[in-house]
Amino acid sequence: MRVALIGNMNNCFFSLMRYLRDLDVDTHLFMYQNEYQHFMPENDTYQIDKYQDYIHYISVESSGKGLILANIETIKKELEEYDFFIGFGLAPALFRKLNYQLDIFIPYSDHIELTINEKFQFKNIIKYPIRMYTINKQIEGIKYNTTKIIASGIMNMTKDSISKLGVEDKLIKQYLMMIYNQEKITVKPNPKYLAPMLNRDIVIFSHTRHYWKDLIEEYEKKEGVKGSDKLIIGYNEFIKANKNINSILILFEYGKDVDASKELITQLGIDKYVQWFPMMPRKDILNLIDYADIVVDSVLGEFWGGVGFEGLSRGKIIMQNVLKSDDEYYQIIGHKPPFIMRSNRGKDVEKNFTKFIKNKTFYREKSIENRDWFNKYAGMGLAKEYKKIIEQLYQNKCTLEIK
Repeated sequence: MRVALIGNMNNCFFSLMRYLRDLDVDTHLFMYQNEYQHFMPENDTYQIDKYQDYIHYISVESSGKGLILANIETIKKELEEYDFFIGFGLAPALFRKLNYQLDIFIPYSDHIELTINEKFQFKNIIKYPIRMYTINKQIEGIKYNTTKIIASGIMNMTKDSISKLGVEDKLIKQYLMMIYNQEKITVKPNPKYLAPMLNRDIVIFSHTRHYWKDLIEEYEKKEGVKGSDKLIIGYNEFIKANKNINSILILFEYGKDVDASKELITQLGIDKYVQWFPMMPRKDILNLIDYADIVVDSVLGEFWGGVGFEGLSRGKIIMQNVLKSDDEYYQIIGHKPPFIMRSNRGKDVEKNFTKFIKNKTFYREKSIENRDWFNKYAGMGLAKEYKKIIEQLYQNKCTLEIK
């Protein structure tokens, strides 16, 4: 059996490819023609030559225009040697055009991408028909050309989208494989970035997007708002309450509100307690996370995303707002969540940092537990579950073909 992974949002499928290949599943990655530079596999590994033979491009862009212009015969030729297909993004719409079965679709956004109708606006008179064509193909592809959908089931918007499409019976509740942590990193971090993190009582690391300005009164109405201001305000309170603690907050120049965050930090007078890093590849971020104590994703989100999983993959405490209680989480996903510093206000941020300083031994133990949790539920352990799902679906597929 040869498995083809279609798309590479946030390098998730490059991670999945590596895990499955470690488990002796012949897996290849097919990237869309217009993948973001940030999602190139070489940004996720120091050993790209090891995987080059398994990385390909499929002859289509992940866009409405790309879908319309797709050369079906060319794409069929590219995929003819593969037996099992897992796709991101426009994969359901593409497989509808191919008249192929997409064995697993994994949505990557908070809802199922490209299934929501947009209201007609005259300024979009040219784009609107392309958008509607794409949406219709995507919905048809999910309903008629997709066997299973993998999503955690935690996010309300994802559940709502699946319900509206009437495909609840296709849902398999699992995480998406996001981070590969089996590579032994022998490259030392850039001394320029490592130096500010050394010899500190506490290192707080947040490489999430800065997205909060002008949305403060609408936080609960906006998806994707990170609450960076709450982190900064809470950190300021922590500094004032712990004047003798040698701390550093690592932030990244990433997101529309970087300048607003810098201005807030200056207003609070805490510039010397904050270090800004430029955007960098995930492999370098993971390398630096090893020297951090706490990784902060969204102080206002519903559930943690890539930043949180990156922290967990390196065995770190993560700070995150999570709407579900531990019991609710268990009922949905079937196992306990990792240890999380739950925070959605500046005061929560300050209290959690202070607790860490007062009981480092406890939090060091929780960090080890989080690494074990990741390996079991979101790392190699999850890869083994994916392998089981793939093998079972492939067996069913072969049985149907014989009949």
